[in-house]
Amino acid sequence: MNNQNPNTITKITCIIASILKKWRMIIIVMLVAGIGYDVFNTVTYTPQYVSTMQAVLNLEKNTYSQLEEARSYITTLNYILNGQLAQNYIKEEMNVDELNMTCNVYSSNDTNIITIQVTSPSKQISYSSLVNLIDWYNDNTAQYQFPYEIYVIEKTSLNETPTILNNHIDNFLHGCIPAGIGIIIILALMSYFTANIKTPQDVEYLLDCRLFAKIPKERKKRTRKFWKRNKNAILITSIKTSFQYKEAIKKLRSKILASSAKHNYQTIMFTSTLENEGKSSVAANVALSLAKSGKKVLLVDADIRKPSIHKIFHIKTNRSLNKYLEGENWTNQVVYLQKNELFVITATPNVKGSEDLLSNGRLEQLLDEAKKEFDYIIIDTSPSLDLNEPLLIAPYVDAILLVVKQNEASANMINNIIGRLSRVKNNIIGCIYNSNVYDFTKSSKTYGYRYGYGRYRREGR
Repeated sequence: MNNQNPNTITKITCIIASILKKWRMIIIVMLVAGIGYDVFNTVTYTPQYVSTMQAVLNLEKNTYSQLEEARSYITTLNYILNGQLAQNYIKEEMNVDELNMTCNVYSSNDTNIITIQVTSPSKQISYSSLVNLIDWYNDNTAQYQFPYEIYVIEKTSLNETPTILNNHIDNFLHGCIPAGIGIIIILALMSYFTANIKTPQDVEYLLDCRLFAKIPKERKKRTRKFWKRNKNAILITSIKTSFQYKEAIKKLRSKILASSAKHNYQTIMFTSTLENEGKSSVAANVALSLAKSGKKVLLVDADIRKPSIHKIFHIKTNRSLNKYLEGENWTNQVVYLQKNELFVITATPNVKGSEDLLSNGRLEQLLDEAKKEFDYIIIDTSPSLDLNEPLLIAPYVDAILLVVKQNEASANMINNIIGRLSRVKNNIIGCIYNSNVYDFTKSSKTYGYRYGYGRYRREGR
């Protein structure tokens, strides 16, 4: 039960995050529905005017039993005044062929004093119909044996303003609010029934791969221009990065070191199913963490379609993996980041020629030669869905780690990628669960955070 509650809260958080991610769609649906409802109501709007009269149902004696009978007679009176005989009389008096009006009679303060209202789209019909109705009723009391006469105590009055105004704001709100609620419910149900990875347990239950490590959600600090997204990467070398995130990367590094010692891994490829799942950031931080532990590490950006390692480390250089793949010496393409004690080979964008460059055999030669000089080579590749580059690189590496971002790719997509990579070479050692929403089920460890923050701040000095 204790395990189920946190998972339930996490899944609910994922559903909310999925809805918020589609806020543009929600706003568009609400705007379209609100405007459409207002246009429809405006086109079909017909004003309704009300004429009112107060009268008394004549009684011989105002006894309690007679008052009760008079009040019960109101229902019958409504039927009579809306009947065909009354309607025909009004048509003759007003010399019209069609009559659009309704009459409503109700008791005032539960007595024999009644209020008679006539509603019609026309002011004239509303007023004249009420006057003619009373005349018809009193003129035909004896003929139709009506039990009560109607004595007018307040003259007929006409409300010059329609009873229901065509209010554009009200129309818009009545259209957009239900539409907004409806689309949110639909998105919530879609997110709930989509078999994507919402919790770490889902990796074990839904994927054909073991859970290798968990990376917590890290909040990026807002820039001075708060409306703009902070594009700076999250690095463990920054004092702004939380202690929790740094510890998660350390645990991942420790697992890699343990697996490498057991299976003699040196070259490790990081990929993902979809774009923006955090594979490049994880690869960069793992390389940094290995370098900080005293290992000699080379980080290679093999995502030639959309390289990002140079952006993560703010590297400006003419050196690139592309030049080596085109025939130059690979050692001349290495950039050394002295501050981080890390060796890096960046790449330049080449969408059309990326497959040709990676399949010419030179990358395998680079990895074989680099193994002699470096303890670890970390390779960041492109996403694996619908792209062949990771399949081209997979045979040349010792191990593959698949970064799975929480609440993103479906389990079917991820399993498809795992199957494709495994058919090339069975070297996937696990999935890295990259949290996309904050875990509200765990209490914040204030002491640990402050200690870590202070420690790295002192080291920065």
